Amino acid sequence: MTHSKIRIILVLTILATLTLLFSSCEPAEEEGTIRIGQITNRTGDTSDVGIPLADGARDAWNWINNELGGVRGRPVRLIEREAGYNVPRTIALFRELTGDYGVQLIHGFGTPDSEAVMELAARQKVVYMPTSYDERFVNPEIAPYFFITNADYSTAGRSAVRYVAEQGATLGLARSPGGFGMAPIAAIKEEAERQGVAIVSEQDIEYSPTSAVQQALALRDAGADYIWMGNTHTAMSVLARDLRRQESDAILIGNIYAGDENFLRTAGADAEGHLSMYGSVSYGDTSVEIMEAIMAANYHTPSTHYIRGWAQALLVAEVMGMAIDRELELTGENLRDMFYELEDFSPGGLIPPVNYSPEDHRPNSVSSIYQVQNGEWVKIWDEQ
Repeated sequence: MTHSKIRIILVLTILATLTLLFSSCEPAEEEGTIRIGQITNRTGDTSDVGIPLADGARDAWNWINNELGGVRGRPVRLIEREAGYNVPRTIALFRELTGDYGVQLIHGFGTPDSEAVMELAARQKVVYMPTSYDERFVNPEIAPYFFITNADYSTAGRSAVRYVAEQGATLGLARSPGGFGMAPIAAIKEEAERQGVAIVSEQDIEYSPTSAVQQALALRDAGADYIWMGNTHTAMSVLARDLRRQESDAILIGNIYAGDENFLRTAGADAEGHLSMYGSVSYGDTSVEIMEAIMAANYHTPSTHYIRGWAQALLVAEVMGMAIDRELELTGENLRDMFYELEDFSPGGLIPPVNYSPEDHRPNSVSSIYQVQNGEWVKIWDEQ
């Protein structure tokens, strides 16, 4: 045998071995297994909320498989890929999940990364469920396969303005200079003009500042009674601290990612009296039947974001179950149509009831406001 033939045989043997090795890394699937994608942020900016959101969806699917036997008896395989809030990586992972694994639905994450796959999802007819609540994502004309589970940032921001109007007060704006921080600002300004609420100051604050003294002074001197906080809990905690140090009585209204349990821990006594556009029932609220399962599964720090991860998975399970009951193939197109069949459905009772239509993908227009009272979030206002 010639040396060249030996080399060819060796190469083919190595390739065959590698193929077997890589194929053995893939978990065995039962017949009828449903594949779902998940693009997460465990390492990038805002991973402090990305981790519990990802864990919530993962643990919910484990519970659905173990306790309910899957969706209508069909097991679900959740295929997670970590993107680190990186746009090019998110695009690549979207293509991997839809191409290599043929998934028809993906749990997503933030604003810039979800925006980057908006057109891809529409073109490939794949349902994408970001945990960013950007107003663009509820417009079926530009995002026909995007579905979110909570009021979008702009809807929540408008509600906050109406609350401030009821108090006869002024409003300041403190936001991260990009992404979800800026997303609702135009809507907030429009609503403020409509309601006659004066916006007295606008301040940019980065995601993880060490000081917000400059912003606190500007907001105090401008006479802001309330301050919309479009940022993370870290920035809200620092601003709450520095407002108090500058003897300002202004009250922060945190968006869904600023006013959470993390804010209570990091702000401490400075959290008292501040507000949040809360996104779910409180962790530990056992009046919600599924809360016991959530608490049993969650070995991490209690988090509203973890709860919303569960809510998203439970919503998907309902939609898929509806499609199976109608003997429909679980394509992105069929799943999209099932979202339109939901009527005031609250997954596990964890979030306000949702409704979607082909003309409007806003899940609801309900925005509740919670206040920190004695170190706990307490609901004080529901928009009627």
